[in-house]
Parts: sequence; structure tokens; C-alpha cells
Amino acid sequence: MEYNIAVVNSSSFGQVFKEHWQELEKIGNVKRFMLPTDIDGKSLAEKLHGYNVIIASVTPFFNKDFFDNKDETLLISRHGIGFNNVDVKEAKKHGTQVTIVPQLVERNSVAENELANLMALVRQVVPSSERERAGRYQDRAQFMGNEFSGKTFGVIGCGNIGSRVAELFSIFGGPVLVNDPDPHVTSEWLTNNNVERVDLETLLKRCDYISLNASLDDNSYHLLNAETIKNLKKGAYICNNGRGALIEEKAISDAIESGQLSGYAADAMEVEPVKEDHPFLKNDRILLTPHTSAYTYECLHGMGEKCVGDVKDIVAGKRPVRELTHTLDD
Repeated sequence: MEYNIAVVNSSSFGQVFKEHWQELEKIGNVKRFMLPTDIDGKSLAEKLHGYNVIIASVTPFFNKDFFDNKDETLLISRHGIGFNNVDVKEAKKHGTQVTIVPQLVERNSVAENELANLMALVRQVVPSSERERAGRYQDRAQFMGNEFSGKTFGVIGCGNIGSRVAELFSIFGGPVLVNDPDPHVTSEWLTNNNVERVDLETLLKRCDYISLNASLDDNSYHLLNAETIKNLKKGAYICNNGRGALIEEKAISDAIESGQLSGYAADAMEVEPVKEDHPFLKNDRILLTPHTSAYTYECLHGMGEKCVGDVKDIVAGKRPVRELTHTLDD
């Protein structure tokens, strides 16, 4: 069989670790596609016609229209741990296997970046550095921040990455609250890390610093909105390295304007890339980064190794590790 491999909307696969691209070239024809994040399924299928192996980023969406219009696709290997942009049930109907990267590959990278972005926001690292570059040392008193030691921290979504964020928060010595209907942690873990499970309203009311790490589904879409954010402790900070759609953007802007929210740091937005006229980019209390949480050498190497391994497994007639479609009921 001839293998044609499409690398879709990933600006990192095969760039830092070129050996991953070279390994795929030994298997078949490889081409990188950078497509609109909101491309419709039928158009996406047309663009990828003839490509039976796909390595996919967090966008675009491989939905029912894609699978109904696509010629044979053997594999969609997600260059990441999430798969909400792939309709796994439709993939199974069409004989396409869907794989993801093991969660531990991204755990430290994303959690550490979340803490880095939050601390940069609170201590105004970026604007003060820019002022220094401009020769405005005398402006330094404008860049007041807050300490982290002894404050109260909240994590919404205590899974793979959220639990690591909670562990990092615990080093500051204050209480750590988590909200998750089904956290993947033990009671021993909660005790050892000084973590308490609470409802969402309690977390919002008590916490000075809040991290969003929930999975995106119908229950968590716009979880922080105009109503829920009313419960927020005045002056709190929020960081979001999960999914942009966990928050209602206008509610965040309004909360900052009213002083209810001191600042918002995000590595994920509901629509990416962010348009240059987006109001978040004009607000100095908001810090945005371009979905780079996984951009460490350790993490990207592990992600690339997994994707290459998935393709090799397909060629060898094996079921790849972390393959999702076989877990679905017929």
C-alpha cells in the first residue's frame, strides 16, 4: 500500500526534531498543510484527498461532514492529548483509527507553563521588561504585583494536568481547592498536597489564583460566564491553559473592567489564531500566548515520537497505543 501522510496545522511537528519528519519520509509521501481553523468538513476532506494518514493539531475539526466526504483514511494521530476536534464515533464508522499522545507526555510542560504565565501576569513581567527596553527605568514603581506565598489557590478540573498544577500551587504554602466531579486522584494525594475538594461556587469565592484545566464538553462550555463569575473573589487572577471555550470572553473583559478580576492569562482561546483586533490584545491586564504550553524540547520530542510510532504501527498492521476508536461500543 502507498502511504500519503498529511501533517495538518502543526507548526512544530518535524521542525524542532527533524528526524521525526525524516522517519515518515521513509514510509511515504509527507506534506504539511496549514488550513483555516474553521474550515468546513467537506472542504477539509477535499484538501486532504488522497492522504490516508493524518497527523493533526488541535484544529481543524474532523467531523461527520469530513468523514462522509473523505476517501480512505487509515489513521488520525493527534499531535497532543486532546481529541475534541475529532468525531471519534464517525471515525470508527469509516474505519479510521484515532490516537492521542499519552497524558504524561504533556503533564509537566503544560502545568509549568501555566504557572509561568500566571506569575508573569501577576508580577507584570512583560510590560515592565518592555519599559526597561525603552529606557524607562524610572517607571518601575508602576509595576506593582502580588505575592503567591500563603494565598488560596483553585484548580477547576483535576485530571492529568490539573493535578500537577495543584501540586505546583501547593509549594506556596496556602490551601489548594479543586473542583472536579470525578477527579483522577486519591484521597492520599489530596492529603499529601494539602488539597480540598469543593464545589465551584466555593472555589470562586475563596481563591486568589485560579487555574482552568477542565475538559471541554457540554457541561464545561463557557463554565465561567456572566453569572458564575459573580461569585469570584474580588481581585482574583485566572489562568487558562486548557481550552479557550471554558470562559465567556465578554464576561472576562467585564470582570476586569469592574475590578472583580485583576487579570487573566491564557494559552488557549476559543478561536485561534487570535485576530489582531481582539479586545484581549488591547487589555494590559490580560496576557495571551499562542498555544505554546507544550513547547518544551522534552514534550515535543515525546509527542513526535508517539505520532511516528502510530504511523509505523499502522504500516505493520498493529493497533497503535492510545487508540480511541476500539474502546467505543458498536
